[in-house]
Amino acid sequence: MNTICRGLSTLLLLYGLQGLSGCMQAPDFSAVKAERQKPVLRTDTFQSASSNGKVLVAGTASGALVSSADAGRSWSRQRLASPASVIALSACADGSFIGLDFYRKVWIGDATGQQWSARPLPGKTNPMAIACAPDGRLWVAGSHTMLLSSADRGQTWTATDFDEDALLTTLQFIDDQHAIVTGEFGTVLTSADAGKTWVRQAPIPGDFYPYATVFTDRLNGWSSGLGGVIQHTADGGKTWRAQDNHAAAPMYTLLRQGDELYGLGGGGLMVVKRGDTWERFDHGLVPPAYLAAGAVLDARSMLVAGSAGALHVVTAPGQIALAAHDPQALAQSHPQGAAR
Repeated sequence: MNTICRGLSTLLLLYGLQGLSGCMQAPDFSAVKAERQKPVLRTDTFQSASSNGKVLVAGTASGALVSSADAGRSWSRQRLASPASVIALSACADGSFIGLDFYRKVWIGDATGQQWSARPLPGKTNPMAIACAPDGRLWVAGSHTMLLSSADRGQTWTATDFDEDALLTTLQFIDDQHAIVTGEFGTVLTSADAGKTWVRQAPIPGDFYPYATVFTDRLNGWSSGLGGVIQHTADGGKTWRAQDNHAAAPMYTLLRQGDELYGLGGGGLMVVKRGDTWERFDHGLVPPAYLAAGAVLDARSMLVAGSAGALHVVTAPGQIALAAHDPQALAQSHPQGAAR
């Protein structure tokens, strides 16, 4: 039989048809299998990230969660029950995590980021943002200008309806009493009593659509929107003024790291606030199509995440701290970048 196979292979080779022989060796898919078993895949699209000071967690559009207990040096992966798509993550004061699912669910995670349980959201609100208030209450903002809150970790929910058809996209508790929500058409809602009541402020001008909003105190806040526009308020959201964004790209996440403010966004670009302008920040990475999420690790380093499996820890000034899951990203990175 081997003699026949060798003869057939030789004959097909002469005619340039060697691929038709049934005697050829079967293809080796071991490399493909090994790639699929990695905790971070090149096909991952990261949409969310958070840190509780000890553990990092990041969520993907396909319903996977990856976590790291060693500042991003190594990661573990788990897949949530389908359908799932983790669009936002936040850490609570007790160290536990909460995740917001596009499919109208909230995921409750323990402080290790390993154990997760789902809680359905009521009604037909499309959720967009989630926050864990200092008192432990969960808050969700979404479509139809709707806010949902839960005092029992998502077992039951109370709805606050502002009776308008606007998409609320960001939600932040600045301290134990003060909170701010921003949304479509420049919507601004503020609370000074831990969410018991909400006051509608004048809208951010220009029919503004906010991707991200961050306040550093009760008065000063920034909101990034379409076309790379970044608006600033110095009076708690009552009035807003545009600041220059030298990257001219939309910023999908705003991060506060110590006294610095950073933006992560389109084209895989990052910006850093300098005075009243936002300047390009050289993160040292081969830029993915976009960066969509981030989390602060310490006073000098942050996790940045986005498309094409981008999941890196970056440290100022513009160096890659580590990217253990993808050594090629380090080898191809900007000459100013340095791996730790």
